[in-house]
Amino acid sequence: QGCLGYMSSVPARGRGIRWAASVLIVVMIVCTSDAKKDPSPKKSRTDELRSKAVRFAQSGDCDSSVKTYERLIEVDKGVVPEDYNNMGVCQQMLGRLPEAREVFAAGLSKFYHSEKLHTNMGMLLEDMAKGEWVAGRSEDEATTMLSAEANRHLAMALRLNVASLWDKHSASIPKLRRIEQGKKTVAIFYRERGMETLGEGAWGPGAVDGEAGPPDADREATVHMARHLVKLGFNVELYANVAEREFGLDRQGVNWRPFYAIHGMLPPVWNESHVLWPKLPTEKLPDVYVAVGNTQAAHLYNSTVYDSKNLTKPASYLWVRGVSPNPYALTEVYARPLHGIIAHNAFHNRTLPDAVGRCVRLSPDGVEQAPPHVVRQGANSRQRFVFAGLATAGLEVVLGQWEGIREALRARNDSTPEPTLEVIGAFPPSVQERFGEHQWYLDLKARVEARLEELKGKGVRDLGDASRKKVAKSLSSAGFLLYPASSNDVTAPYISKGMLMGAVPVTSKHLLSSLGEACGAFDL
Repeated sequence: QGCLGYMSSVPARGRGIRWAASVLIVVMIVCTSDAKKDPSPKKSRTDELRSKAVRFAQSGDCDSSVKTYERLIEVDKGVVPEDYNNMGVCQQMLGRLPEAREVFAAGLSKFYHSEKLHTNMGMLLEDMAKGEWVAGRSEDEATTMLSAEANRHLAMALRLNVASLWDKHSASIPKLRRIEQGKKTVAIFYRERGMETLGEGAWGPGAVDGEAGPPDADREATVHMARHLVKLGFNVELYANVAEREFGLDRQGVNWRPFYAIHGMLPPVWNESHVLWPKLPTEKLPDVYVAVGNTQAAHLYNSTVYDSKNLTKPASYLWVRGVSPNPYALTEVYARPLHGIIAHNAFHNRTLPDAVGRCVRLSPDGVEQAPPHVVRQGANSRQRFVFAGLATAGLEVVLGQWEGIREALRARNDSTPEPTLEVIGAFPPSVQERFGEHQWYLDLKARVEARLEELKGKGVRDLGDASRKKVAKSLSSAGFLLYPASSNDVTAPYISKGMLMGAVPVTSKHLLSSLGEACGAFDL
């Protein structure tokens, strides 16, 4: 309205010219405004190639994806670690392992502090070392060097992981206060390999002490060892994926800290660019360091700068839990920085490579008797049987023969209580997570569950992942433990505990297992 009012005061011909000029100006402003608000700004050449490479990879065309990533890297503008990582993974999927190794190495030369590149490089080298090991070349220098390089990259990836988490969450971690008084400090690191988020595998003292939770041999052994070390006069710190509400001292004097708090005590290392990282630890290093079941974590204190930085190197140990999933990684080179490798028993030692045999220390798991892990003395009925262990340890054999066992017992004395069989821990969540997608496991589970259902009315009860309280009650009233395993078990925690409660083991006496050591002369 203002424009129209202004224009009405000029001659008609002038108004026409000015109106035309105003329209042109308005059009120019609108066009300029539209240009500024273009919803699809032009992508850079790098972005276009990256989007194209990702689309190829997602469609399964890894060859085209690799070629596109090569063109992207040639542009050499705006390249990120993920470009090298994705290209290397595509090369692996095509079976080109040497080419994948070159790609990861090129990426690390530019982005040395990329956790993902170190992880994938380490896993690739592990696969290559495994191939050499399976082919019978386990003693070759090439296999040893592949394993050593793989471990170095995976250990660096773990360092970068804990550093990143420390930067994000260090404000919530209580300050480390040690009661020195001449005491030695033992730091125990428990973090399963493959866990990617803080939500995975979270636990703490509550998970071990509660009667309602199912037994977990590895975690319980770790915590009980820590508590007994406290009784012996050590400062003990347990670094695990513990919830914030459980940070600090538990009732037995073990200091629980999140696993990434270990970053504050790690020594610096020289990276491949000859840069010291990190600069110096912010907390005093422990005297003894134990990594539970994690071969990479055992090398967190493997550094060459202790003397130059006036630091004292801790005595480092790897505590192997169960059969080692990657025996090709346990080489003489791997063992050199360690003070020892802890194994369950003599059979467990025989499953480990000869190269590390001289530094193995045997430490059988004890049976804890503090509540709720008490050893109860009940009435061990001859009519009560228990199978406690994984379904792969001969459960199908037991279920297949149960009806015959039951009828024979009933025929011998039908006035006694009905024979019963309780099944404990056949398919725990940890095994489900590991093998849940394998057809053999799905088939086994289907057969066993169907058979358990059939035998429900014939004295068989499936207790599943029973609580510690239920397990103790079941074992303390059992007359016999049935365990016809043909697997190379290196430990048998249920059998040891059941025998202390008065149950008699009836096993396969499988020679390639620890059953002979666990049962001794009592095995029927």
